[in-house]
Amino acid sequence: MKEMITFFGDINEETGVIMAFTKIHKELGFPKLVPSSSRGFDIDNILYNGRYVTVEFEYLSDNFIKHGHVKNMVEGRDYVVICWEDNCKLLQKVPNLYEVIELKNKIKIKKDFMESSANNDEIKYMILSYNPDNAEKKDFSDWKFSNCYRCNSKFSKDYIPAGSKVLFARNGYLVGGFTVVRYEKINEPKNDNEWLLYKKLTDYPMTLYTRSIEELKSSFTSGHIFYTDFFEIENIKLEWKNFIKDKKMSHDGRIYITKEQYYNIVGT
Repeated sequence: MKEMITFFGDINEETGVIMAFTKIHKELGFPKLVPSSSRGFDIDNILYNGRYVTVEFEYLSDNFIKHGHVKNMVEGRDYVVICWEDNCKLLQKVPNLYEVIELKNKIKIKKDFMESSANNDEIKYMILSYNPDNAEKKDFSDWKFSNCYRCNSKFSKDYIPAGSKVLFARNGYLVGGFTVVRYEKINEPKNDNEWLLYKKLTDYPMTLYTRSIEELKSSFTSGHIFYTDFFEIENIKLEWKNFIKDKKMSHDGRIYITKEQYYNIVGT
């Protein structure tokens, strides 16, 4: 196994397990990624250490039982469960499984959100320009029930510290904001299999809606900001220039502000 990759923030759901798997699949014994299944198990047929197997992703291994997968197992197939934690010694409970792969000891977790929150010098405060044409043709309010905002803004070292505060401005007026959980730069998929996997990762609830691959291709952006604490500024007009008089937005629609300026705005 190569040096462990690092995730900034805890993996606490099945989607995180899938994301981790795509980073280390070769080291685990899966030489090629394949598209997910439309129904049934997550991957019907994938090569694993020279043998074709069926894969199911779970956050905790006992979810394989709770989700009713045992009764859907077909005799003659080899099933592999890939989970974050094997919390129930699944092979003892379902002995006809081929293998259970636990990822928690193969991924390094940096609790960046907590560390950054404790160190206010790392947290960034910023205003981003919001243009629906560059945001999947959606009004800002449409992002309320999402947790991943895609953008083309360039950030230093492709990194935003967890806990950072982002405000959005449209036509000069502030419309809302959120708190950053983590930032991921994802390169544009190169083939059909990679596009199918990207769609799997970014379908609801990872992003707002399930979208076709054609739609994803037409509006692909490499920056992915995962966030919490979404809020809107409604019924009042707040012009950001009234609060920040000494700075101008960059050509790509971003301005960094101070902690005091941020709380002066949101406290208004």
